[in-house]
Amino acid sequence: MPIRKTVPAGPSVRNDAIGVVIDRSLELSFPDGNYAFRLTRGPEYRVIRGTFVLERDSLDEHRVELPRMIDMLEAGWTSGDCLVAASPNSLPLRMAAEDLHVAAVLGHVNAKPIAGRDADDPPENTPCWIREDVVQDSGLVFYGVDSVALTERAGNDDAGNDDAGADVSEVGLPAVTRLAQVPRDSEVIHVAVENPFAWPLPVWLASGRVDGMFVFGDWLEIDRQRLSAASGRDPQPPRTDHPTELGRWAERIYWNLLESGLRIPPLAGSGSGRVVNNQAFGSANPVGYNRLYVANPLQRTSNPSGLMVQAVSSQEAWWQAAWKGHSIATNGPMLQATMNGEIPGHVFVAESGELLQLRPEVQLTVRDPVDYLEVICNGRVHYSARLDEFAKAGGVIPPLQLEESSWVIVRVATLYEDHFRAAMSAPWYVEFNGRGRITSEAVEFFQDWLREYELRLRKLPADELAVQVPFVRAARSFWQAQAAKVRYHDDDREF
Repeated sequence: MPIRKTVPAGPSVRNDAIGVVIDRSLELSFPDGNYAFRLTRGPEYRVIRGTFVLERDSLDEHRVELPRMIDMLEAGWTSGDCLVAASPNSLPLRMAAEDLHVAAVLGHVNAKPIAGRDADDPPENTPCWIREDVVQDSGLVFYGVDSVALTERAGNDDAGNDDAGADVSEVGLPAVTRLAQVPRDSEVIHVAVENPFAWPLPVWLASGRVDGMFVFGDWLEIDRQRLSAASGRDPQPPRTDHPTELGRWAERIYWNLLESGLRIPPLAGSGSGRVVNNQAFGSANPVGYNRLYVANPLQRTSNPSGLMVQAVSSQEAWWQAAWKGHSIATNGPMLQATMNGEIPGHVFVAESGELLQLRPEVQLTVRDPVDYLEVICNGRVHYSARLDEFAKAGGVIPPLQLEESSWVIVRVATLYEDHFRAAMSAPWYVEFNGRGRITSEAVEFFQDWLREYELRLRKLPADELAVQVPFVRAARSFWQAQAAKVRYHDDDREF
């Protein structure tokens, strides 16, 4: 039943679909009967479930505590949701209810007043950093586009289109054209792949303008199972039709990205939607269901101990850390990890003939049963253990012994059945002789994807196809160049 004077936790036409936010206190009057409740406040708190009976002569009083498992902010990690739809339901209140501190919102909608709270009395949630200069277009997300109007192109783009005067925020601009107009290495405008399954993905990656990729996104919904991509390339055979498959497919795509020589950090966002004319748009997730924790490296001390991070000091610093990959993406487990005392995003360097030893250090807090904790190196499992095995080993993970350029991540997968619920660090990178890792298998993965995309494009009307042709040709050249880099690596020559 609807609960008056509350804010929906998610975008539903029925307020009780995934829950409501209670602000400070609320007095309710319900009919007699049996009731069940579920009380939660984001992934850093335990979930409390219970039942009670209301009878006409009931005089009972019960107090229920909601225990916190971990305080990630106190540990130096600040939480953020990289994609939230604009909504008339108070975002600061919903963020406070989910213990979330950063949000990127698709535009602005005036929020309705919070029942029982004055406008000059905002919810307590420090920090609470919200940006609204965000545009979503066909699987891409552009950050910072409303703050800058591009008046000229940064030289000739890869597609050979040198039109000037276009604006990235221009309405009706094709997504691939909008992407091409973002200056390379822009400090103001950043671009993320929100849909990692999108057919144009190889073209987007080839542009050199992608700053991040969502590995936890709106395909991971709290109230439903998704077996196929809503738009794009579905998981490749052999298929399992298991509810976790789509989440694992996103992970596999990201690993191939790293294996193909690209260094793009992972992002996470709930895609929490809105209700318009009694219809819900976007996911039904509460804000922060899929979230990104970021931190900054802590300066070395003479006697380092534990996980060495420091909290970011501003919204700008949060996003800078996110684009650098100083992050951990999750929709459940609370993971903190370092490698030789360095947080994710760090680049280790060595020369041929050296043996580089990396020691992973992990702290893990979970409320779902854990399937396994793994250290992944170059797409292969270096270490895998059940949680009890990890505990019996005293939390010690065997070091990696590396003699070639590599990337390493730490991930935790749970036994949650409805979709892929996990946590994954951004990569640490290892460079030997100043070179990153690149493999022919990963390059071929995206070349095959590009060929399939080209076959689909041929079905377009001639005028629409003409817009896409120069970008596809540029992508072909890019992936051919990546394949050539692999051959140079094999020949052990500089490229």
